[in-house]
Amino acid sequence: MNIAQSSPLYEYWNSDQDENDDKKRLLMLNPKDPASNLFRNEPYKWENLYQSVLKNVISGDHSSIKGLMVLLSTISKKEKDIVLNSLEALLDKHIIYKLRNEKYQDIKSSKNFYTALRILFSIFINPYDLELKKEPNHLYEKTGMFFYKFRKIFLSNN
Repeated sequence: MNIAQSSPLYEYWNSDQDENDDKKRLLMLNPKDPASNLFRNEPYKWENLYQSVLKNVISGDHSSIKGLMVLLSTISKKEKDIVLNSLEALLDKHIIYKLRNEKYQDIKSSKNFYTALRILFSIFINPYDLELKKEPNHLYEKTGMFFYKFRKIFLSNN
């Protein structure tokens, strides 16, 4: 299991991303969470944040746990349990326990400018090779698709 495969959107990125795929994606939503608009309306950004934040947590950045908690709160309890079960292979049991049982509202934020800048940068350059099959709407989606296509062309020529 790798980071991308642990994502609730893994199948979505490997689908045609048509109307039916979008409906399946939206069935995973936790509509009661205030941050759920990100999952609902911006799956590309949500996925980049998920993979970036999870990568930080795996590498020992405990200040990113709250960010992961916020992202997991945007999906249904059932989907969150599936994700957490898959993360057991990647994360320490203590972190899994925290992700399962604590609320992100109860954790103090620690501001790390470098981490925030790195995550913002990743949204624009798409290091996780997410392919939007619909027309990009936002600048970060357009730049992400540019870098995706550039890497695809560049790597296929080697």
